[in-house]
Amino acid sequence: MPMHSHGAEPSRILLSRALHAALAILLLTAVHHAYGAYAYDTPWRLHVVIVAGLTALLLWGAAHVLRRRPAGLARTVALVAFCLVDLLLPVVGIGFFEGGYNHVLKNALYFGGTSPQLMARLFPPPVYELPGDWLFEITGVLQLVLGVVAACRLYRLAQHGWHARAHTRAGSA
Repeated sequence: MPMHSHGAEPSRILLSRALHAALAILLLTAVHHAYGAYAYDTPWRLHVVIVAGLTALLLWGAAHVLRRRPAGLARTVALVAFCLVDLLLPVVGIGFFEGGYNHVLKNALYFGGTSPQLMARLFPPPVYELPGDWLFEITGVLQLVLGVVAACRLYRLAQHGWHARAHTRAGSA
């Protein structure tokens, strides 16, 4: 069955879900870092707002191509670009590292009674702040939650995209 018939609608739905999850985590991290810049008087955190905005534009651009191209090289390049950018920045960089390491692990160790010396080695100031602002920590932890959602949605999109691509190739052979 060609991708542009019944396969196109699931592809669009999976793409929309993956894009929305990525955009949600990018928006959350922009708000989180802007708030952190204000709360901790660390304006250098604001660079993340720019990175999040540029990443959102890249993902939106790749999604735009994917919606307009049912097959071919442009679609393949857009799919690879979307998957790589989404995986590297929203999922791994923000979700798993920023949310998981910088907030979930930090809070678990801190509230679990880890020594101040080990905390300072694992989370050296001024890059890291020990838990002290509940809004900053909650938004930080939520990055992992959204990162897991984004990872699941990206996996489903990539799985469907590659299966559809292989199926299209097999049908044309």
